[in-house]
Amino acid sequence: MDSLIPNGFLSALTEVSARMAEIATEGRGVGVISLYAQPDAALYRLPLEHLRRFERAMERQIRAQLRSRDRLFAVDGKEWLIVLPSVASSAVLTLGMLRFEQTFNDGLLVVDGLDLPVRVVCGAAMSPDHGKDGFHLLQSARIAGLVAGRADGGSLLFEASMERSAPNVALLERDLRTAFSGGPELELWLQPKVHLASTECRSAEALLRWRNSAGEFVPPPVVIGLIDRFGLRHRFNRWLFQQAAQVLHELRMEGLEIDISINLSATDLYDAEVPDLIGQALSTWNLEAGRLCLEITETSMMDERSGSSVSEVLQRLRQLGVALSIDDFGTGFSGMSRLKRLAVQEAKIDRSFVIDLLASARDREIAAAIIDLSHRLGIEVTAEGVEDGRTAELLAGMGCDYIQGFLHAPALPLTDFVAWVRARECIGRQPVQT
Repeated sequence: MDSLIPNGFLSALTEVSARMAEIATEGRGVGVISLYAQPDAALYRLPLEHLRRFERAMERQIRAQLRSRDRLFAVDGKEWLIVLPSVASSAVLTLGMLRFEQTFNDGLLVVDGLDLPVRVVCGAAMSPDHGKDGFHLLQSARIAGLVAGRADGGSLLFEASMERSAPNVALLERDLRTAFSGGPELELWLQPKVHLASTECRSAEALLRWRNSAGEFVPPPVVIGLIDRFGLRHRFNRWLFQQAAQVLHELRMEGLEIDISINLSATDLYDAEVPDLIGQALSTWNLEAGRLCLEITETSMMDERSGSSVSEVLQRLRQLGVALSIDDFGTGFSGMSRLKRLAVQEAKIDRSFVIDLLASARDREIAAAIIDLSHRLGIEVTAEGVEDGRTAELLAGMGCDYIQGFLHAPALPLTDFVAWVRARECIGRQPVQT
């Protein structure tokens, strides 16, 4: 279903609306608690299967604190909505949030024998004071949770002042939805990837840029965080694949045969629709699949076991013909053997190993090992974060294939990128055969 709202939110919305109608004559309200989990960062360096088990362990712990008539809905891997019918006062919600805080913040969550610290942030709202319909009640609870997270507080009950003190929350969500509906504010900018041996720009990474309604650029990590927080990931991916295909088409119309890479997250690998959405985008713009590369962060990989949904998605992507790349290679706990098992065409050396390459013998050893092993497996290597000529020369001596970074150019709007390529290669506009 092509929805801007995740299924968990839709289910909770239906439940809240039904409960509000049921108890309208009882003189009581419906309470909603938005519980947002913030696990220890170490969790994200583990195989993705641990993330799934983490979610199941979180759900068991939450359910253990609920009454039989309460309802629990998972919005995504980190947010849960709890619906409490027939709430006599807001004190019930406050006590409930405190109980969740104590359950998680004062102890460790056990996942596959690992003790993981988890901090939870809660926001709550109660009808009819904080919302006279299901949608606004749920949004009030989530806004309270967002404010609590920013204030480094554990739990907050919704207050009208929250929308005034943090009006950008609702505004940013509205702006994002407008952008996905065809607004011009959301764009893909291109950062060149330069081939070291030939000095040609043969490909580029498409990076997200968003200017909100106030005319301000929102940092990409914040944008992605908002997309996930508001449950817009599926809608974003649909936009991303179509936009990347359109950029490829426009480059082709300019006579430039330059490949484009985009980022794919761990969550995307669990979405069985991803290969279909990419295939539709390529078909719409009549493009060769090989011109699109999907960069997958190494920490998002999981073991490819028989029957795994991730394995199936990756296999379908390979059959589609798109190129695959491991982004941020060398970080996390994943082994280099993944280069062979995942059948990728590219490995990207994480910028953390590139920044101090000139000064750190250890970083040089790591970079050289990655390049050597990758080449033995027939895989090309790109180094990210290259900012000076001496680092580029050192990487060239190691046999690195491509470099990407401010040495050549930052991410550029499409028009500026085309101008940069033409100026660098001293070429005019080539006629396009139609």
